[in-house]
Amino acid sequence: MTRVALSMRMTEATGYKETRDSISHDWLARLAAWGMTPLLVPNLGQRVTALLVDLRPDVLVLTGGDDLGATSKRDATESALLAHALAAGLPVLGVCRGLQLINVHFGGRLVAVDGHAGKPHAVTIAPPWRGLYGASATVNSYHGQGVPKDGVGDGLVVAAADGNGRVEGLCHGEKPLAAVMWHPERQGGLAGDRQLLAGLAAGRMPWR
Repeated sequence: MTRVALSMRMTEATGYKETRDSISHDWLARLAAWGMTPLLVPNLGQRVTALLVDLRPDVLVLTGGDDLGATSKRDATESALLAHALAAGLPVLGVCRGLQLINVHFGGRLVAVDGHAGKPHAVTIAPPWRGLYGASATVNSYHGQGVPKDGVGDGLVVAAADGNGRVEGLCHGEKPLAAVMWHPERQGGLAGDRQLLAGLAAGRMPWR
């Protein structure tokens, strides 16, 4: 069974002061429906890489939630996870915040995006991903930051864009790494998301 390592957001408990790592049950339900096993990765900062080695996942998913810079420990954890995955050849899928983190890691930049939170919208799919998604799709959307078309990191290829040219999907030209701004785990995820994740977990670049 495919083993999927999932990064987690940091949240505050209600009623008393306690910071927790948390994951949406949407992810657990989606992976169960796809016949995949979730492996939850806590926010341990730089120390997280040893845990990732022990978990032996087939693919790493950098999940959504929180803007970059909002939680320094999560930023440090996911940056360490991404760096380790790239060095070890572990496939990576970034989701929303995960796409933003990947783009910044490769030297790209972010801009504020208005009117996308909670509002589905159309995207155009670039040729490399049309075998997965077709030429266009309507996706869910929950982000306040995005990647402009002139802000893409080195080595990354735009795989999907919204009507204003902002990036909605990225992949790497030479590595098993991809990212989407929509949320595959939530209502409005696309049928091609499963094929993308499964292909990455198998060590392939399924858009080739």
